[in-house]
Amino acid sequence: MILGELADYYGLLLDRGKVGREGWANQRVSYVITIDYSGKVKSIFSIEKEEQRGKRKVVVPDKRMVPIHSGRSGKNPKPYFLCDSAKYLLGVWIPSGEQAVDKKNKADAWKYFQASAEYHIKILGNSEDRITQSICNYFKTWDFEKNKDIFPVNWKEIEKANLVFRSYEMSKEILEIEEVKNIWNSSSGEGEETCLRRCLVSGKLAQVARLHPQFKGVQGANSSGAMLVSFNGSAFESYGKEQGDNAPVCREVANAYGQALNYLLSDDGHHKQIGDATTVFWAKAKNGENAYVDFMSQLLDGADENEEDKLLLVMSHIAAGEQAGYMETDLNPDVPFYILGLSPSVARISIRFFYSGTFGKMVSNIQDHYKRMEIESPVFEKKKFPSIRELLYETVNKKSTKKQPQPILSGALMRAVLENRPYPAGLYNNIMLRIHAERQVSRNRAAFIKAYIIKNFTDKKEAADTMKLNEDTEYVPYVLGRLFETLEEIQFQAIDKETVKERYFNSASTTPSVVFPQMLRLANSHLNVLKRDKKGMQVNLEKQLSGLCNKIHSDFPKYLSLEDQGIFMLGYYHQQQKKFSKNENKKETIKEQED
Repeated sequence: MILGELADYYGLLLDRGKVGREGWANQRVSYVITIDYSGKVKSIFSIEKEEQRGKRKVVVPDKRMVPIHSGRSGKNPKPYFLCDSAKYLLGVWIPSGEQAVDKKNKADAWKYFQASAEYHIKILGNSEDRITQSICNYFKTWDFEKNKDIFPVNWKEIEKANLVFRSYEMSKEILEIEEVKNIWNSSSGEGEETCLRRCLVSGKLAQVARLHPQFKGVQGANSSGAMLVSFNGSAFESYGKEQGDNAPVCREVANAYGQALNYLLSDDGHHKQIGDATTVFWAKAKNGENAYVDFMSQLLDGADENEEDKLLLVMSHIAAGEQAGYMETDLNPDVPFYILGLSPSVARISIRFFYSGTFGKMVSNIQDHYKRMEIESPVFEKKKFPSIRELLYETVNKKSTKKQPQPILSGALMRAVLENRPYPAGLYNNIMLRIHAERQVSRNRAAFIKAYIIKNFTDKKEAADTMKLNEDTEYVPYVLGRLFETLEEIQFQAIDKETVKERYFNSASTTPSVVFPQMLRLANSHLNVLKRDKKGMQVNLEKQLSGLCNKIHSDFPKYLSLEDQGIFMLGYYHQQQKKFSKNENKKETIKEQED
C-alpha cells in the first residue's frame, strides 16, 4: 500500500516537473567541472547557494536532474553516469600524514577513478558526437596528482560532494544536452534480465527491480543511503530467490516510489522530525499541495504563536467539512492525505507509522485532540496547545546527555491523534515518572494528563474534563491535589520554603493516608506563624484548607491508582493556576491604580 501510494504521487510530481522520467532524478550537486572538446579541464567551481533556514542562512548544494543513483554496497566501485563524487570523477584523495594510509588512499582513489573512466568510455565510446568524445578524452587524460595544484579549490571540501560536467564551448552542462540524454536512456537498462514477473504493486507482468532505491535524509540512517526494501543476506531470502525476486516490484514502480520518497525527504516543506521518526507529508491535490502539507505539519509540529489563531480558525472550518482559505489555496476536506514516519535501522529504514485518509477527517481528529488538551495556561505560555514533539519531550530527563524520547512513543502518539484512538499508556506512564522525579506539573504535562483521562478512562471523565479549577467536584484524588497545593502555599507564606513539596509530593500522590495527617499537623504550626505576621492571609488560607478537608468524607485513601495519581496532579495544577491568576489580577489592579 505504501509503495503504491508513493508511486501514484510520483505521477503528480512528474506532471509538475518536480521529478524526472524513469532513470532520472533530482540530486544535490555542489560543483561543476568545465571541460573543452579535448577533455582538458578549464575550471572547477561551486554552484552551492544560500538558503534561509529559520533565522539563519545556510549554504546548500543546488539541485540537478541527473541519471538516477541506484545505491552502492560492498567494496567494489560502482560509478554513476556524469554525476558522482570527487573520488570517482577526479580521483581525489586527501593526505593524512601517515605514509601507509596515504599510499592506500591514493591507490583506492585511482581504482575508483579508473572504474568510472571504464564505465563512461563503455557507454559513450561509440558515439562520434564531440560532446560525448570530450568526456572520453577527459577520462583518458586527467591526472589528479599533476593537476591538483593548478585549480584554487578546497579538495577537502570537494571530496564527498557531487559534481557534474559542463561544456566550455557550448556553455552548457553536459547532462542537459539531448544527445547525452538519449545515450543514457538507451543504455540504462542494459544488462538486466528480461524474465517477466508479476509486480506486487501494479499487478502487471514486467521486469523486476533487482535492487530497490536508496534514500537519504532519514535522520540516524546510513548517510550514504538506506533502503525500505532490501535482501542483503541469505537469511532474508526464500525459496532460492535472490535480492528483488523475494518481493517482486517492477522497475517502473521502484523508480516511481523511489523518486517520490527521495523528493519528500529532500524538500524541507514536506518533512518534519517527530521523535525519532523522520515524518513526510503529501496530499493528492491537483493544486496547492504545499498549502495542505504546511497546514498539517503546523497542526502536528506546532504553529508560530502569531499564526495559531488563524490556524485554529481554518481548522474549525475544515473539521466541519467546509472549504477554507490558507496560503492562497481553498483547502478541500475531501482531498486524500498521507503521513509516513520513517525511523533508522542501520542500512535499512523502518516504517514507524503510516496514515492515509481524507484531509478533513485527519484535521477533525486533531481538533478533537486539541479540545481534550484545553487547559488554563500560565501567563508566560503564549501558545494555546503543545505540539506532538513538545508532548514527547515531556518524557525526557532534561539533565540527560541524550535528550530523546523513547522511539516507540512517537508512532503510538501519532496513531492516537490522527485516528482518534486511546492515547498510549507508555506516554502517560513516562510523563508521570518525570513528574515524580522532578516534582513539577507543567502546562504540557497537565494538558496531556487531562486528555488521557478523558479519552482512556471515561468513568473518570467527569473529574478530569475541566479546563480550569473545578471547585464543585468532590472526587477525592482531585481534592487531594488541591489540598496538597494549599498546604504547600501555607508553608511558603509562613517560612518562605517549599520543603513540603520536596519531602511529601510523591508520597502524597501515591499513598495519601501515610503523609496527609502529618502535613496537616505541620500546617497548623505554619498557620500559627501566619496568624502572628499575616493575619488576613492566615484567615483566607485556613478557610480554603477547611473547605477542602470538608470535601473528603472518609479516611484518606491508602493508595491511588496511576490514573488517580494523574487526577491528583490535575487538581494540584488547577489550584496552582488559580493562585497565580489571583496574583496577576492583583498586579493589574495595582498598576491601574498607579496609572
